[in-house]
Amino acid sequence: MVATAEEIGDAILIESISWKRGTTGTTSDASYNDFNIYMGYTSLDMLTTEFNENFTALSRTLVHHRDPQTLSTEPEEWFTIELDSPFWYNGEDNLILEITWNTGTGNPSSYEFSTPMTPVSVKSADPDGNSGFLSSMRCQFMLNGTQALENGTFASIKVLLGS
Repeated sequence: MVATAEEIGDAILIESISWKRGTTGTTSDASYNDFNIYMGYTSLDMLTTEFNENFTALSRTLVHHRDPQTLSTEPEEWFTIELDSPFWYNGEDNLILEITWNTGTGNPSSYEFSTPMTPVSVKSADPDGNSGFLSSMRCQFMLNGTQALENGTFASIKVLLGS
């Protein structure tokens, strides 16, 4: 998924990501094998079908890995994944959030929204594939971390993407 610099705002050290579980998921618990989260930069507002072509060269960074990744949440609750390695978002480029897993059980489902005529995600049934199909659907998520402020000043920020 791509989030534009305009949507995110200022620079932030991203330490975790949160999603709000929707009401359509069939289970409260899920387990995903070989679960990975990557972050990186892009100059694109709309993604292409080739995964690696979307990232600015050498910016794709593994920020989280679990095998398995387990989730447990009830409808309408937020669930958070703490990153293994925080990601410095520079406040200028667009951000790509890539999530992969091999197999899994459960379907907690998170809220999604449509960005008509604008492909903001690339999806594939093959986690090792090089390409996928474009989608205008994006899940609603929050980037949690420490915002870049004046020297000696620290604050927490939550960026809500979407409507």
